[in-house]
Amino acid sequence: MLFMQSLNRLILKKENANNTPIVRNLLFKKKLLAKGNSGHAKIKTALIIGGGGMRSAFSAGALRGFEKSGMADVFDIVVGVSAGSPICAYFLSGQTTLGTSIYLEELAENKFINLARVSKIMDIDYLDFVFRSVKPLDQKHIRSSRSKFYVTVTDAKTGKGELLDMKDKKIDIIDAICASSALPIIYNRTITIKGRQYCDGAIGNGIPIDFVLKMGCTDILIILNNAAGKKSNSAPFFEKIFSHFYMRKFTKALRIATLARNKLYNQSLEKIQGLTNVNVGILTPEEMPLKRMSKDRIKMREVARKAEKQVQKLFSVNN
Repeated sequence: MLFMQSLNRLILKKENANNTPIVRNLLFKKKLLAKGNSGHAKIKTALIIGGGGMRSAFSAGALRGFEKSGMADVFDIVVGVSAGSPICAYFLSGQTTLGTSIYLEELAENKFINLARVSKIMDIDYLDFVFRSVKPLDQKHIRSSRSKFYVTVTDAKTGKGELLDMKDKKIDIIDAICASSALPIIYNRTITIKGRQYCDGAIGNGIPIDFVLKMGCTDILIILNNAAGKKSNSAPFFEKIFSHFYMRKFTKALRIATLARNKLYNQSLEKIQGLTNVNVGILTPEEMPLKRMSKDRIKMREVARKAEKQVQKLFSVNN
């Protein structure tokens, strides 16, 4: 109870969000940037987008709200986690609407999600194809954006989380965002980047709060695609049962880390709710009708629409 009360004070709710330090500072930074005032650097901002599979339609809609509110350049550092990584990428490429449409169209079909396709329940190879050929991601635009962009991945050998710098020209951004989304239980391969094997970023770092704190950020906005609160420390029952079969080819360290990722996520939440020297805001859906592998286009469209409106109300020009 005490944990939730402490966490709830960080959630940007309609009735009081406009008066929170994080919202005020983001709007003030926007004004300073527009005027070319170097004072904006005193407000060092970070945006963290969490994962959640198809529930990420929420963060996709939220970023569309930021774009429409003229807030696309206000974040100094952007970090994508798992399914949040491609959403961040399309946001920073200036293709937010195109990126949102991928969730509502290409991914909401059996080509991507197929429970009968045991080896690739979520087909990350198809995801790669969409990002490159169907609705191409503009990697050059991302590299030229004012925001630094990092993607969380997990070392497939050690199970430890890492963050990759998307301004590093030796890294293919699409490889990185696909690796960040590749959960071993539902995609039985890893992705090679600079000679190393990586998989889903949420395994080793569900909410990379320590990273943005080390980068000196003063104002941190976190978008989570599920209702606020701790997850069960224990992995879902089906994961415990099937991980022995689906993850036979992976290291023991990665298998353990995959099943323990909720515990790591909860530890990050505990740290966040205890922060006092920085401004933190959490944006979450009031309700989430989607599951990780949902394919209901109508529900996804509504989730994205509500998120977009939620952000526009927070950061309207009248504030």
